[in-house]
Amino acid sequence: MKIGILLENPIQVGGGFNQAINAIVQLQRIIGKQHEVVAFTTIKANLQHLKRLGVPAEYLPAAGRPSRIALAVLRRLIHKEIGKAWMARKIENALLKAGMDLAYFVTHSSTPNYFRKLNYVTTVLDLCHRDDLEFPEVSSDGRFEERERHFSTCLPRAVAVMVASHQLLKRIVVRYGIDEERMIAMPFEPSPFLSEAHSIDRKAVLGNYGLKDGYYFYPAQFWPHKNHIRILEAVSLLKQKTAVNSDIRVVFSGADSGNLARIKQQAQRLGVSDHVTFLGFVPVDHMRALYEGALAVVMSTYFGPTNLPPLEAWAVGRPLIYSAHLNEQVGDAALFADANDAEQWADAMLRIREPAVAVDLIEKGRKQLKAIDTERLEAETLFVHRLEQFAQRRKCWE
Repeated sequence: MKIGILLENPIQVGGGFNQAINAIVQLQRIIGKQHEVVAFTTIKANLQHLKRLGVPAEYLPAAGRPSRIALAVLRRLIHKEIGKAWMARKIENALLKAGMDLAYFVTHSSTPNYFRKLNYVTTVLDLCHRDDLEFPEVSSDGRFEERERHFSTCLPRAVAVMVASHQLLKRIVVRYGIDEERMIAMPFEPSPFLSEAHSIDRKAVLGNYGLKDGYYFYPAQFWPHKNHIRILEAVSLLKQKTAVNSDIRVVFSGADSGNLARIKQQAQRLGVSDHVTFLGFVPVDHMRALYEGALAVVMSTYFGPTNLPPLEAWAVGRPLIYSAHLNEQVGDAALFADANDAEQWADAMLRIREPAVAVDLIEKGRKQLKAIDTERLEAETLFVHRLEQFAQRRKCWE
């Protein structure tokens, strides 16, 4: 059997890209000896990132966008859905021509919605358009309706649905009626680029950004749901709570997804601009050093139920402060604060400065990471079994 893995996102999407890379490496590891696994990407720049990890990949130029003129025609004269269908059919035809028996989409993708022949595995990272529908990134400009159409169309036809947690799996069963036995709860794992082999020395990286050890680190794109504002409010409160306010520094890394200007404006309004460093999107080989230099990792996001930075904080040995409503992912390996309550974030950020508290959280993080590794191995066994089931059925037709 030949399995084609599809990577359609650029590296700038952050955690979603890293998790997609992990899924590609994982599939080649767990089933690459029994079946042929081929990685494809619709973004040419991704080839270099895959190559760094020893993953050979093929670019699908035929699956790319139409010419500028053709695209303008599609946008103006044809419904958007028809344009998506046109590109999806190009991808399907390319995969069929390459002899693929199964396609594996390692991140949210509407492409398989339009497949006519090829079976596929799909991935669901969250249902936040239902969980937190107030946020514009999942509700405005038809995004809510688009997501609903996607999940209603894509999930029932999937050979398997990969999800990040049992909690998310249960929500999909309730909301979309998908058979539980077709879903596999596969936990996240830290970015492969966090390894020392793919990282630049901490001193060099921090020097490059004018940083010194001891800051609070929040790696997240600037979406409204990431809730950067709560950290700014907490810093404002911290200035009143401690005499060491000159040492208080928060470092934000991540691409601007439309909310950066507002966050900078709010930092000025709160009088904390001098305590905040905005790095923008940083190279993957800088991330380990930025984690290592942190006093603690803070993540005040509303979206879940799972996220990647907690695992990466534990992998690098840094303590974590996390949104309380997402506690199921991290157990007791974090200090928790209500995503709506800046006072709680300020208290947690102050408390984590105590060495005993930090050491305890780091140790609990290591244990939680091991427990998640065990859960992942069990999920991999289920995934292999599901793929073998499909392989036997695939022998029944030409």
